[in-house]
Amino acid sequence: MPEPVQWPLEDHTLAKHRVLRSYLDGWIPIMGQQALRAYGSNRRLLLVDGFAGPGRYTGGEPGSPLIMLDALTSHTALPRLCDVKFMYLFVEHNPARVAHLRSEVEQLDLPPNVEVFIEEGDFEATFGNVVDDITSSGKLLVPTFAFIDPFGYSAASMSLTGRFLSFPRSEALFFLPLSYIHRFVGRSGQEAALTALFETDEWREAIPLRGNDRRSFLIELFERQLRNQGQVKHVTSFELRPKDGNDYRLVFATGHDKGLKVMREAMWSVDPLEGTRYVAHTQTGQEVLFQPTVNTGALLSELQSAFRKNWFTVPQASEVALVRTPFLPDRHLKRLTLVPAEAAGLIEVKRPAGRRNGAFTDDVQIRFT
Repeated sequence: MPEPVQWPLEDHTLAKHRVLRSYLDGWIPIMGQQALRAYGSNRRLLLVDGFAGPGRYTGGEPGSPLIMLDALTSHTALPRLCDVKFMYLFVEHNPARVAHLRSEVEQLDLPPNVEVFIEEGDFEATFGNVVDDITSSGKLLVPTFAFIDPFGYSAASMSLTGRFLSFPRSEALFFLPLSYIHRFVGRSGQEAALTALFETDEWREAIPLRGNDRRSFLIELFERQLRNQGQVKHVTSFELRPKDGNDYRLVFATGHDKGLKVMREAMWSVDPLEGTRYVAHTQTGQEVLFQPTVNTGALLSELQSAFRKNWFTVPQASEVALVRTPFLPDRHLKRLTLVPAEAAGLIEVKRPAGRRNGAFTDDVQIRFT
């Protein structure tokens, strides 16, 4: 049976597209300004969609390639970024979908500093050849954001990810259908795909596990393997819980604190989609729901786990919040966490002379009672 050219938009897809768009809204002006300052005449940025699809769903909703283009063309920062060349690489293996995507892009009125390449082929081979050609020539890949959203899990390997993320200022956002990986672990015929996905056969240790233990093992293995790739400094993942009951993960890899912060801001800026919840976990496993009314109890617990009875500062607490939790230091740390904790007598605070009560400036000392 031939593959469909288009299909209906599902809840979990809409949810991941909202995160993608929100992240690019923050990424574009930051990377654009860096390109203007840092790269001389080579002011180029690359955005990759590794599994592009036809561009639209059967209901007319835009797919990820059109969302990525619109994130730039409708951005308020675009006029000041006219000297930056934005290159888009869309890879799709299905010829009919490629044709449909090309027709969609041809209808767009794109600015002159935007160049779109639509390639028919497998992501692994197509983008892998780009990366290998640059590596063999001794050059550097331009700063790149890649959205890697395969149909299933057998078409994107960790080895390509590692080669790509070895370049500075390269970031990747993965969509990982964890429920399906969980289901097919141990099934005959999946060995090669799973080993390529994780770049290790340690996934076999999940076979005797069941339920949440198996899911936890697999996502932790994927994150650990991703963290060991290239110049990756931070890996963070978010869970999408749609009405269909499946467990989908968005996994983000970056080499920079700023990239991690922008992704966190993107997650907290996305309104919960009806029927889908956005969920993340602290380093010690506490669940955090992304919702308008924020419960920062998990952040306070993570601070207590990190510092115990030792004195610490606001900058040190901010680092823990950013790296070990899904919370935003600027938004969630002081007013929502430290202020009520002091009022409840959970923390002791030493302030320099002249500091008002309730102030949490960088020179304040804090410890848990």
